[in-house]
Amino acid sequence: MDIHQFLELFVGRWRSQRSDHQFGEGNGNDSRSVIEITSLSLDAPELIAICQSHDIDLNTVMLPIKISWEEESLSSNKPRGNALLVPVPDPEMPSKGVILTKLGKGVYEFGADEALTIQTVTAHAAIEERIWYGNPNLRFRVATLLQGDQDSDRIVKSSTFYSEIRSAAPKV
Repeated sequence: MDIHQFLELFVGRWRSQRSDHQFGEGNGNDSRSVIEITSLSLDAPELIAICQSHDIDLNTVMLPIKISWEEESLSSNKPRGNALLVPVPDPEMPSKGVILTKLGKGVYEFGADEALTIQTVTAHAAIEERIWYGNPNLRFRVATLLQGDQDSDRIVKSSTFYSEIRSAAPKV
């Protein structure tokens, strides 16, 4: 599998189970949500805006997607949101590149083990997410939040594990 095939598998509806641990706070949290992932066309206004804000040529992006989610809860207050994920491969090595989001820019690497690693660094924190498939309809993710001003000062603040099962194929 290559990076292109890996990203194509993202599209569809997924049911997600999340287990979260906040280090130093002695607590954990489990939740479930429904995630809808759709492909974006190159003329989508939100894609054009994010590429312009990062000074990226639209013709260099690979399989931009929109991710929408809603937590399942018995309460009437169900957290929900959405995000754009815009991969821009390195022309010399497409298994590596940058990832654009509304919140900033990160780097990605698709490894020989067919796992995608995304790292996003800000002035006071870093997030590393690793994503892989058990099969085309079963996806796993681990996200780690590190806090601190410099690489040498960073400590693990939280770690989250997701298991996701495809509940609907992509809409054609």
